[in-house]
Amino acid sequence: MLKQYKEIFTGQALKRHFLSGLSFMIPVIIMMGFCTAIGRIIGNTDVKGTVGYYLLQAGSAGSAMMIAVLAAGIGYSIAGKSAIAPGLLGGYLSTVVNASFIGGILCGLLAGIVVVFFNNLNVPKTIKTMIPLVIIPLVGGILETLIVMYVIGPPLAALTKVAVTFFLGMNHGSKFLLGFMLGSMTGFDMGGPVNKVAFAIVTAFATSGVWGPAAGKNVAAMAPPLGIALSVLLFSPKKYTKADRENAKAAIIMSMCQVTEGALPFAFEDPVRVVPAVVLGSGTAHGLILTWGVTVPLLSGGIFTIPVASNPLLYLAALLIGASITGIILSIIKPKIKEDQKQEKVHDLDINIDFG
Repeated sequence: MLKQYKEIFTGQALKRHFLSGLSFMIPVIIMMGFCTAIGRIIGNTDVKGTVGYYLLQAGSAGSAMMIAVLAAGIGYSIAGKSAIAPGLLGGYLSTVVNASFIGGILCGLLAGIVVVFFNNLNVPKTIKTMIPLVIIPLVGGILETLIVMYVIGPPLAALTKVAVTFFLGMNHGSKFLLGFMLGSMTGFDMGGPVNKVAFAIVTAFATSGVWGPAAGKNVAAMAPPLGIALSVLLFSPKKYTKADRENAKAAIIMSMCQVTEGALPFAFEDPVRVVPAVVLGSGTAHGLILTWGVTVPLLSGGIFTIPVASNPLLYLAALLIGASITGIILSIIKPKIKEDQKQEKVHDLDINIDFG
């Protein structure tokens, strides 16, 4: 059993499990993005019963499902279909406590570990048949709940409270520095817990009637997937594989819909280069927004917030500058791909689950 646990946590195995979970999650992200985008284009999203309203609700539902699907995919990669149910629960609870994809990864790993443990127990055959149907869902569900709610959740809540107080106190200092710090947090984990802390801070500013950070947060969230897409499709396409180029096309749509998670396939594949490039781009975009005094009375909405910006041209300029910084930096530091990778097929998003 110890050997199996070691195999789960080897570098290549971990990467394989993460990418498997990501391949489950990306279709949900794309579905969520399109539903949100089309709903906003149709309009009347605040009028119950309209097509726009229901499509926006579908997008919100996709957002709530996204991390649960990631965790289930990781658990499935490790231990098969028995890990799907506890992974789904843990991933959903991670969304509830704003642990986002980092919480989802941990919950997926936990689900896989629990299943591996029970599958290797030497027990009578009568009990063995109960393990996948009763024992794993029961024990896995309880463990996922307790760990998310008592181990992962409270530290995040405490961190958020401290961060909100700290940043509210910075409001009278350097506008660019405040924006750069908030934007860096928004881009750092691309929809993860640090991003959620930044969102809580921006919400606190908005509650006080200060809407500049909301505008900054919007462009900082759109910049990562757009910047990566610029690097892949425009600045240095020869440094990327066919799979990367396909993911970059989807990332453009994700950027338009303010779904920062569109950058995740690239961050998982090459975090050492992608994360710094994203942080610098998002930080600059947010910093410019506060320096220029641009405001937006909405906490999200992607490109559909441009018409309500106090200065739409500067708002768009900050986004393009931030995305370009990410794209240029990534194109400079990204190494050339090996010859045998150039014809790589799009396989990362293939999902083949056999329930038979």
